[in-house]
Amino acid sequence: MGSAVPARFRCPDCLEPVGPLEGSPACSKCGRGFGPDEGVWDLRPQSLETVKANEDQIHADEGLPTWRRLFFHKRHWIEWCQDRFLPALLDGHTRSFLEIGGGLCYASALAKERAPQAFVLATDLSSRYLRNHAVEVGRILRSSADAYAAADVEALPFEDQQFDAVYSQIVLSRLPDPVRALKEIWRVLAPGGSYLAVEHATPWGRRAFSREASTMDAWGRPRGVELKPLRLRDWEAIVVAAGFNDGCVEPIPGRRVRHPALRRLANAWRPIHLTIRLTR
Repeated sequence: MGSAVPARFRCPDCLEPVGPLEGSPACSKCGRGFGPDEGVWDLRPQSLETVKANEDQIHADEGLPTWRRLFFHKRHWIEWCQDRFLPALLDGHTRSFLEIGGGLCYASALAKERAPQAFVLATDLSSRYLRNHAVEVGRILRSSADAYAAADVEALPFEDQQFDAVYSQIVLSRLPDPVRALKEIWRVLAPGGSYLAVEHATPWGRRAFSREASTMDAWGRPRGVELKPLRLRDWEAIVVAAGFNDGCVEPIPGRRVRHPALRRLANAWRPIHLTIRLTR
């Protein structure tokens, strides 16, 4: 089996195609140079929006050790990703996998293990978090992504139609413009490729909604980050605004409440998770 073919990227400042993610290339139009720094490419625009710069700043402190974040805070998510989500995206024909907003990027490590023939690209808005944690996660799980890159999902620095599989987990809800992000993800999907997003749906009951909105605001405001409480119907509206059918949004069955209609009803007083699935 041949080696995986690196993803092709474009300059995040002037959108000029640069080439594959290898070596130390430079943009032929604006002259900006690129290359990995401590194993991480910086493919963000040189001038980030304030709210996105704040999101990056949150990760400036290394905080808890990587192993503790991974096995104590993300244990159930890892199981979900490995057993429920990646099998729906990857097979022996997958040539390229892109994880957006990955944070620890354990999905990329698991994807590389499941599809070793694919070029696996792990991204997050924060280059700090990638250097401090995501690269280490690859070592801990003994299955590193082929490349790590700091990138803005609302302006993905990658050429069109090249990724067979794209995955995100609790990312779109943290963005200023999730509609724009969905359009960008669609742009980079290869023909026949699929995108799977896992997101959080805020309860739609008035009291439960207000309570969760207040909790989000209390966490995000001091940090300069806006967290939006989004109900299931809000997600359906976002998907439609991006040009897709609201049927792409589905509640994730729970262990005790599996029927979609009952999950929607339960969402009146408790949060649930949902998937957004797009296939080009």
